[in-house]
Amino acid sequence: MPQKENFQDISTFSFNRLIRYLNNVLRMGRIVQGMLYKFGDAYIERKIDLSKEIIQQDDRIDLMEADLEYESIVLLSSYNFTGIYLKSCFIGSRLIQRFENMADLIEKNSKLNIDIMNNPYVINTANFEDVIEITKEIFSYALLMLSDFINIEAKKLKTKETEDNFFKKAKNICIANKEIDSLIKAYKSYLYKFKENFKVISFHLEILNNIETFSDLTTNLSEDIIWALTGDLFKCRDNEMELFYSLGEE
Repeated sequence: MPQKENFQDISTFSFNRLIRYLNNVLRMGRIVQGMLYKFGDAYIERKIDLSKEIIQQDDRIDLMEADLEYESIVLLSSYNFTGIYLKSCFIGSRLIQRFENMADLIEKNSKLNIDIMNNPYVINTANFEDVIEITKEIFSYALLMLSDFINIEAKKLKTKETEDNFFKKAKNICIANKEIDSLIKAYKSYLYKFKENFKVISFHLEILNNIETFSDLTTNLSEDIIWALTGDLFKCRDNEMELFYSLGEE
């Protein structure tokens, strides 16, 4: 996020409140990241207590969502933000919804994991470890992009080098997302071969579907941050960040 004195004049109070809001949005993302890491351990190592802990943690995300959505409304209605400040308000509100949806996916997977562990039929979940690790990696990239957007120095934010670095991270997420799609497709084919207990197989298939959706939402996060930075809408297509619609720069 640029320092206020380098852009249009806004009050120090409103600027600091906006930065505090964005950092709290980032904190919400960090909590989701922690839930994702815990789920990876719970799923691969069959830890039922850890799955229950994740389910309880989702309540914290719901509370943060309510608090931050209220703060977003206050910021948009109380201050005359324009340009990158206005985009920052919008992106904050959008990311709140994305993080809440991602937390819900992890909660669903944790409940499915409990159902799996309550069944004697066992599938070797270590086979799926790669896709979980890549999902964790790209989500970390997306959170790093958000952190950089909030905290980077104003004089560097609009430089070509900085913009290139943002696009590089977004492209890495885009490429990895395609890899996740391919891995999940292969894992599903593997699971379809098991016919002994379709109920348990269906639980694993649903978990993989939720991981795929989580990965897609991570890609959307990177697209949102690129929009806030450039004012243009880019989409991940064919392993590239393709200009979808030019909204113009302030």
